[in-house]
Amino acid sequence: MADPILVADIGGTNARFAIAEAIGETIAVRDAQTFRAEDFETIRDAADAYLESVAGKPKRACFAVAGPIIDDEVDFTNSHWTLRAPEITGPLRLDQFRIVNDFYALAAGVVHLSDDAFVEVKAGTPIADAPQLIIGPGTGLGQALIVPTTAGPKVVATEGGHVSFAPRTDEEIKIKKFIAREHPRVSAERLLSGRGLVNIHRALCAIEGAQRVSLQANEITKAALTGEYPIAVKAVDLFCALLGRVAGDAVLATGARGGVVLGGGILPKIKDVFLKSDFAERFCEKGRMSEYVGAVPIKMIVSDGAALYGAAAAMEKSCDH
Repeated sequence: MADPILVADIGGTNARFAIAEAIGETIAVRDAQTFRAEDFETIRDAADAYLESVAGKPKRACFAVAGPIIDDEVDFTNSHWTLRAPEITGPLRLDQFRIVNDFYALAAGVVHLSDDAFVEVKAGTPIADAPQLIIGPGTGLGQALIVPTTAGPKVVATEGGHVSFAPRTDEEIKIKKFIAREHPRVSAERLLSGRGLVNIHRALCAIEGAQRVSLQANEITKAALTGEYPIAVKAVDLFCALLGRVAGDAVLATGARGGVVLGGGILPKIKDVFLKSDFAERFCEKGRMSEYVGAVPIKMIVSDGAALYGAAAAMEKSCDH
């Protein structure tokens, strides 16, 4: 029987735990459960709660986290949680523990997903030896690259979601100014994330002089599906269009002509609206570089748990050295 691995995908809002088993090149994930960050004081508390509900106690673990990792420590950008390796390794009696960026794990997990885990967003012709871009909005705006090498694909985690937002239209300039009242440096993530969607909605209400209905991100996406609040519908449409522009810019910046994979927690919830949006048009709208990005295929992950597969793959890879 394969040696079980405790894997986790930890964002600013939720932590998803599971048990993974690797047999050769195949990874199986079972017993996945999701816990809300606000319900637990620490990540260890959430991990303990999960392990109480499953049989066996893994001796290895890999946690994928939403934030930069410095010396095996993470201060979450969008959460009260922190993660220190000794606070997990000792109490959970682990022989091996690894922390990886959540989009690193998402990228590492892509190859282990079945075809039905994706939907096509835009057809195209990938270049075999070019990088692939993994990008998507959730609690933040994650980005990573899969870079082909002679030794096999290499995953490179980035903080590309924190590039500066570059507005083009008068309305977008007004939105940026609105957000800049609270955040003087307006990054792409300030618009393209759960909180970013709320920022767009708030800004549009102010710009249009409408009475603002205080909505959370999930309520705004729900309104996009039901059409209940016109400004919320507009906010989601603009969100999708801006994501297309930012993703296209990221392809230009990285040469990711091997394809784009969209991830994160928001897009699957608005799949039908997203697939009808201006995302693909804005992605390709690059002036004299439109042909460069226009040939790039795009697909979206619609299944849960991709980062859990990637965390297991990262754990196995770390043991190869």
